[in-house]
Amino acid sequence: MNKYTSLFLISFKQAWNKKANLSGMLFFLFILIFIYNRLWETISTESTEEGLNRVFIWYLLFAEMIILSNPKIDRILFDDIQSGTMAYYINKPISFFLMRYTEALGNMSVSFAVMGGFGVVITLLLTGNPPFEIWQFPIIFTICFISSCINVLMYTAVGLCGLWLASIRTLGMAIERLAFILGGAIFPLSIYPDWFIDIAKWTPFYSFYYLTIKLVYDFSWTNLMEAFLLNTFWVVLMGFFIVLTYKKLTKRINVYGG
Repeated sequence: MNKYTSLFLISFKQAWNKKANLSGMLFFLFILIFIYNRLWETISTESTEEGLNRVFIWYLLFAEMIILSNPKIDRILFDDIQSGTMAYYINKPISFFLMRYTEALGNMSVSFAVMGGFGVVITLLLTGNPPFEIWQFPIIFTICFISSCINVLMYTAVGLCGLWLASIRTLGMAIERLAFILGGAIFPLSIYPDWFIDIAKWTPFYSFYYLTIKLVYDFSWTNLMEAFLLNTFWVVLMGFFIVLTYKKLTKRINVYGG
């Protein structure tokens, strides 16, 4: 574990030192929140429902914290597989998969924390008090961080698909679009018709995006437990796929040399 802890800290420090990347990400987050804030302010004036703007902007903030903090590990793993870099590490006394995943978590943690601090301040200034109690904030922040870790795990699985695919860019883009649509990463699924929600429930995006972020405006221990159990279910499935794929990759490298 000391090796992976060191890898996490090295990746964390490297990501923290990339001030230009962090600044660009925060600028994009600010523009996104500002534009949608103006949009929902306009919609709220035409709606009888109070606090609509406040709810959706806080929801958007946590959604973007999960999405934008993803370090694109799928592309890194794909390049490692295609270039043969993986073969160099495969017989080392360290798991190549855990090495890359730990590095991605270090990178993601910096982005998530920085966006969280910056985004909370901006959202407070734009909308005022959040739609949740103060004591609920650490719980919501933690469960969203866990969902972000699961999001990285999902893109790890996408990257390992490089074993069969000549390019994973299209697959990665499809996953991103499905996250926005079926995961309610921009608009909560509650505004969609019931038949659409029924379809979304059969996808992993429903649990580690919508159910998790939903706690922002509908916090309850029942919703929290539902999100936790469904997230656990999808993590087990993704973990099973990753283990099988990783074994197949290592076997191919050991037998064919890459």
